[in-house]
Amino acid sequence: MATRTAPCYRHARRAAAIRCQRCERPICTECMVSAAVGFQCPECVQAGARRTRQFSLAARQRPAVTISLIGVNVLAWFVVAAATGDVSLWGGQVTSVHFDYALQGQLVDRGEYWRLGTSAFLHYGLLHLGMNMLVLWWLGRMLEPGVGGARLLLLYGVSLLGGSLGALVLDPNAFTAGASGAVFGLGGAVVVAERASRFNRQDSGVLGFLLINIVISLTIPGISLGGHVGGLILGALAAGAMWGFRNWPAYTRAAAASYPLRFLPELVVVALGAGTVWLTLTVVAPRWSNPLF
Repeated sequence: MATRTAPCYRHARRAAAIRCQRCERPICTECMVSAAVGFQCPECVQAGARRTRQFSLAARQRPAVTISLIGVNVLAWFVVAAATGDVSLWGGQVTSVHFDYALQGQLVDRGEYWRLGTSAFLHYGLLHLGMNMLVLWWLGRMLEPGVGGARLLLLYGVSLLGGSLGALVLDPNAFTAGASGAVFGLGGAVVVAERASRFNRQDSGVLGFLLINIVISLTIPGISLGGHVGGLILGALAAGAMWGFRNWPAYTRAAAASYPLRFLPELVVVALGAGTVWLTLTVVAPRWSNPLF
């Protein structure tokens, strides 16, 4: 007795050759898409691509969040310049605004916790601002089209907090300011993304750029080595969480819609940021008069 072959779910008049490895719907030879294990239907492949943290070195999508972050930093510089009259090209003064909002261990320990974030939007001179924003634009254009604006903001925020932590560890008495900790974190995220996406690290040049700037931070006085290294480490860890769970949950649309832990990578990054703040306020900031190193 002959058994009737099930029709393809996309082409009712065609007999199905196999079933999709993910959703188990019958598919014909035209709908078969080769995957890591067996074949999948086109919808499961598209769903998997959306869930996977894609990374591109030549993305053309408009990086709106990157542009917004640059805009906030530039606006902060103009506000400081208007309020204090400091329009230095390089090595600007510790103005009254810096006294109120830049990072300093003793003041953070006294309860001025906002400095962990506000310090990253202040700069010392126009060149300091310009260099950080140029690198932010370079890195943001790589990351944002692949991970999305919300995840880029998460990476930036955690890297910013890591930079504050590192600066307070190595130089708690200085009035530290600048977006370089957050920017270094995005650089670390790009390196992790390149590895996870199997890109050649030479394609972007980010790894070499980071290494050169770490050497510069070690050799030139006045540059916050702790801020750079702290941001780099936290940014890389946050990116590792995102790309480490890139296939979570399974590719199927039903699983993605119902799985209660589908936002686990983002929750891990948020927890990493919260842990960084806790460590900064309870362990590092109280030692402002006695640095760890």
